[in-house]
Amino acid sequence: MGGREIHVLNTGGTISYAADGSGLSASPETLLADLAVSAPVVYREILRKGSVNLTPADWATLAEAAHAALSAGADGVVVLHGTDTMAYTAAALSFLLQNLSVPVVLTGAMRPGGAPDSDARQNLSDALAVAALGDLAEVCIVFSGVILRGNRARKRHSAALDAFASPNLPPLGLVEGGRVRLGPAGARRAPRGEPRYAAGLDANVCRLAYHPGTTAEFVARALATADGAVVEGTGLGHVPTEGGILEAIRSAAKPVVLVSACWEGGVDLGGYDIDQEILAVDNIVPGDDMTPEAALAKLMWVLGRERALDRVKASMREPIAGELTAARAA
Repeated sequence: MGGREIHVLNTGGTISYAADGSGLSASPETLLADLAVSAPVVYREILRKGSVNLTPADWATLAEAAHAALSAGADGVVVLHGTDTMAYTAAALSFLLQNLSVPVVLTGAMRPGGAPDSDARQNLSDALAVAALGDLAEVCIVFSGVILRGNRARKRHSAALDAFASPNLPPLGLVEGGRVRLGPAGARRAPRGEPRYAAGLDANVCRLAYHPGTTAEFVARALATADGAVVEGTGLGHVPTEGGILEAIRSAAKPVVLVSACWEGGVDLGGYDIDQEILAVDNIVPGDDMTPEAALAKLMWVLGRERALDRVKASMREPIAGELTAARAA
């Protein structure tokens, strides 16, 4: 690999887990040594947690570390991360890190990093290739040879090695035999600019999944203590127009972003009679084709800088880092 320094930031997860199941740490530094990477690599341990224990405050800590690496001239950043909440962290980093000119790549493993059959070595090798050689300037996930936009990715399988997919956007590219092949969708590397850390997250946001039997009282209680919410509606983004749920949302007077519980597609209100009742609730914001993970991270980020409902609604529907399809938001 050519290029300048690649910074590898470790947060823990299965890639840092011992092969014997003891819970003892494995060292990604050993993997790096075995890979014989020709580009200079700077390794730092930022955290050592299973990703289920990561919080928005940890996202901020990681974003600060990535920003410091980029500001120091890193030609790419690789983040080692547990798989369970990787999609949330990738989405958050895509909003927190602005004006990127090089890749920020998240990867991890489905099998412990110290195990003989672990996918850690290959995923790390692929991530380093993308960080050093990929013509990308955005936050992405590299897993099982596939490059995905970070804020479009979701964990699709609890155990398969190809655990991640991008339901509403094709992969940005592939890594095959150490060679990076990109499609047309990714943001390309740009002349070195000054990366910006757009700090500020309001973590007091909840995510609710509607199901038959959800009551207005439950929704009202959830919204009473939150600054905003992401609600997974059925199909095209529907929530019931009977039973008082819409009234509970309206009374809360807080931004409620509607996303679809469906794996693919997204919110597209307007084709059914009930849609007008939903859209008439002023604090409901259609989430278009954002994933629930991206919508949650984005709402935290937007509320970290905006409180006026009209500005929150406009920001949520404006593509910030390729997290939604602009034509749908028009």
